[in-house]
Amino acid sequence: YPAIKPESSLDVGLWSGDGDEKYLELLNSNIPRIYHEYKPDLIFYLAGADPFEKDQLGGLKITMLGLKERDNIVLKNARKLRIPVVVVLAGGYAYDIDDTVTIHMNTIKVAQKVQRKYSPKKIYKQAEDQ
Repeated sequence: YPAIKPESSLDVGLWSGDGDEKYLELLNSNIPRIYHEYKPDLIFYLAGADPFEKDQLGGLKITMLGLKERDNIVLKNARKLRIPVVVVLAGGYAYDIDDTVTIHMNTIKVAQKVQRKYSPKKIYKQAEDQ
């Protein structure tokens, strides 16, 4: 982690120790706007496990449930807009390696669930029914 984070094209500030509520609030308010503003053709989603509350290096305090909701927000919003997503499992230095494995498995499970729920056939069917 750099001591001083270089500025990027989009910075959303969080404090070390911020937990689920603040993190998910910012994610919920920014992800739809970002998708609509940038109109990506493809999203590379770096699904890091280091925001986990028991991570040795990360400064955030996100629970496993919070990380699952993060995955759901990112993937559901992309799927609704029919933007393909490449999910990359990353990071994770939890004191217990089983926690890191569980976080990554949860990401895969959420991706499968979103894929089934928002499959193109269901989206087209909903549009026809309206």
